[in-house]
Amino acid sequence: MCALVLGLAPACEGEDDSGDDANMGEDDGGEACEPMPEATFAAADESTCAPAATDFVPGNDSDPYPACMVDDGTYHLVADTPSSIARVEAFETMMDLLADPTSDAFVMARTEYALDEGLESRVLRREDLHYPAIPMSDFDPDFEDDKQCSSLTNVGKYPDRCAGPAKISPIIDAAFVAGIDEDGAPEIAVAQIDAAVMWFLFLSTYKEANTCITKAKDCDSSWAYYTGGFDRAGGIGLSEEVRALSDMAHERIFDGFSAVRCWREAYPIEEYPTRDDLPEEGERLLSDALEQLDNALWYGYARLVRDRIEQHDAVCGVEAEASLAWLQIAGPVLDFEAGERGAAEASTLAAFWNNEAPTAADLEGAVAAIDAIFPCPQG
Repeated sequence: MCALVLGLAPACEGEDDSGDDANMGEDDGGEACEPMPEATFAAADESTCAPAATDFVPGNDSDPYPACMVDDGTYHLVADTPSSIARVEAFETMMDLLADPTSDAFVMARTEYALDEGLESRVLRREDLHYPAIPMSDFDPDFEDDKQCSSLTNVGKYPDRCAGPAKISPIIDAAFVAGIDEDGAPEIAVAQIDAAVMWFLFLSTYKEANTCITKAKDCDSSWAYYTGGFDRAGGIGLSEEVRALSDMAHERIFDGFSAVRCWREAYPIEEYPTRDDLPEEGERLLSDALEQLDNALWYGYARLVRDRIEQHDAVCGVEAEASLAWLQIAGPVLDFEAGERGAAEASTLAAFWNNEAPTAADLEGAVAAIDAIFPCPQG
């Protein structure tokens, strides 16, 4: 098996009749290296995938949602074009620059990352809403209620909730420093940046859907962070990666934030500015919409990690190090939900992220664990 990994050069040369050397790559010293024995993976089974009875399905008159604009399958903006699109575009520009990861390329990519009101500005305040909220008793009066992770005290005290500044930002900063200073293989730094931003985009899609409750325009930001400003048939960033692996996962995520958008239309912010203002039916519909999006995002993100595990046996040398670096950042994001679901396989995954030299059997076990913990959304 020969594959492109992390946008790098092919992991092994094209197969021909010249012998075993045709399947060998090179390590970071330019010497020949051989990928591990090929693992055997079961194909991802999406045969049982189906919307739940509580899910929003565009154009389906029998779903629990009233008629709304997104019933046509297209996302309709609540407000002006969100600035979140530019941040996803900046990520694409960064990765294009790092396709040839010279020190100068890292400098230019770092400049793109640090643009005013750009990607870095949001990484530095991104919360992971899967974790408990910061108690009001610890609110810093210098920051707005929804920006409490901008407080260094809260970042230190609640690192899981404040995932952006506590975890994601340090990874990206260190990778840029390593790449600019030419400290270690640049491919590893590129992989770390890619994985960390994918983590950010995953969290942001869910976070903005939640804050759409009090800021209607955040519905648009949820769509933008996932798609980069495209409709169903396109997408950059996270949506491009997910869609390449599973049209079903992509469609279900799109339906998920569309569900929140439909809810917002049915319960306009002028009449229902906070969650407490909602009637019982509105609260139920909102909870279902957020759960639909969350389940779809977990599945789509798990498919992304699964694919990278499957590719790992095709690389060696520095490409294997880069592949493992990506997995050790993006993979542990799954651990929270694995634990919440009480999955027996959660310990298998947790151990895999800490495995510095996984075997083919380890790869197979990790993929089987993902499939068990994160089955496709089912009705």
